[in-house]
Amino acid sequence: MNRFVSTSHPTYAERIGRRFDSLPLRVKLIILIGSLFIVLTMVSTLIILQQGNRIINERLAETCTISLQHVSQTIKNDLLLYYGAGDDPNTASLHLGHIREAIMSVSNQRIAGLVYAGVIDRSGVIIAHTRPEMLNRRISPADSALFSTLSQTLVRPRGGTLEYIHPLYTRRDDQGERMVFLGDTVLGFSGVVIRQPLRQTRTLIITTTILMAVIAILFLSYIARRMTLQIDSLSRGVQKLADGDLHTEISIVAHDELGRLAREFNAMIVHLREKLQMQKFVSKLTVQMIRRQSGVETDQPPLGETRQVTVLFSDIRSFSAMTEKLGAAEVVKLLNIYLDLQARLIEKNNGIVDKFIGDQVMALFVDERQVEHAVQAAIDIQRSVRDLNEQRHRRGELGLQVGCGLHIGYVILGHMGSQTRSDYTVIGDVVNLAARLCSVAKPGQIIAPVELLPRLQGKFRTHRLLPVYVKGRRQPVEVLQVDYDAAVARPLRN
Repeated sequence: MNRFVSTSHPTYAERIGRRFDSLPLRVKLIILIGSLFIVLTMVSTLIILQQGNRIINERLAETCTISLQHVSQTIKNDLLLYYGAGDDPNTASLHLGHIREAIMSVSNQRIAGLVYAGVIDRSGVIIAHTRPEMLNRRISPADSALFSTLSQTLVRPRGGTLEYIHPLYTRRDDQGERMVFLGDTVLGFSGVVIRQPLRQTRTLIITTTILMAVIAILFLSYIARRMTLQIDSLSRGVQKLADGDLHTEISIVAHDELGRLAREFNAMIVHLREKLQMQKFVSKLTVQMIRRQSGVETDQPPLGETRQVTVLFSDIRSFSAMTEKLGAAEVVKLLNIYLDLQARLIEKNNGIVDKFIGDQVMALFVDERQVEHAVQAAIDIQRSVRDLNEQRHRRGELGLQVGCGLHIGYVILGHMGSQTRSDYTVIGDVVNLAARLCSVAKPGQIIAPVELLPRLQGKFRTHRLLPVYVKGRRQPVEVLQVDYDAAVARPLRN
């Protein structure tokens, strides 16, 4: 059986990495820069503490050694005379008293941290001590052997005390350069008091480091907020843009690359709004053509092509005469109400509004069921206009009526116009005839050539009208009328 290690579950490091990646940029900056600052501060603090420990220990040792040597120098002659008194107890007692007075004077000087002071003779007996109970005691043989062999000051910890032991020697001239051991001077310093300056220094350094870290984090938070504020506003702007809000504007809070990016974003929003507004004045066919030529769509349209389309013209009847008493703003408002209604119904039936020609609408239907959709769009227009007029008449407002003309056939579809102003539209006899039929249609009427009848497949009720003469044709045109009140029981499904 083949064994393998499953990698389906992320490791702990990967989970931490994913959580870090999901954090806001501001938090990442604070964590990264703050961690770097704290690490550098801790390293420098440790170095300073080590150097401080070394310097303070050296100074303490130097101070204690000087004090010890001073005491040793003071009692050295008396100790030498104490040994030289021999069997004279008075002399020995006199010098021993001097030694003890010198030790007590050391205690009376109230040296910081001094706990005790004493003198040990060369036989290991404590002959002077600041504590009376310690007098005439004998130290341990091991200490006695150690103290008698010292050549320099010895520092050793003893409980909570640091003990400084300084050997005393004298030169015997009668025996050459030989050094004679006299004894040891002992000073005991409290470790707590001795190390207090070091602790105070350490506490000061640590407190200062923590304070600096807090100040640095606060400063980093401010800097990170300033740095990411523009990014946050850009992110919100992009989100609003993705939601279709073209009225958003980003505040410029920086003057660096992010600030320039915010200004470019605002300029882009303005261009998009302008483009959206301009698209209202351009047909969908033209927009599709522009997208193809811009590379948005892969198929490049030819300069001109022949296609079968169904053309619908819808024209408002007697509009000029009905609006003579209205102002310009009221005329435009009224016209837009009816044009917007027709445009929405045309697009609902898969049609394309090619252009608005004054109070006239030109629409194209190019799908497989183009005739059905075109006729249904005309029916919806007439019904909706009638309903709208009834509502407006009840409010005492002016109503308009439209006439519609339809035709199907082959047209030339292409990019037409000048280099500075062009349109993507259709031309041909089919377009002209549909426009002429629209012009002769009465208010509320839908007419089309009889050639359209076989394509309706009985889905719409029609009846023939008398032939009509239209401009551009010598022979009358056989036409039919769509009875939209009884045309269909329900709207067509696209």
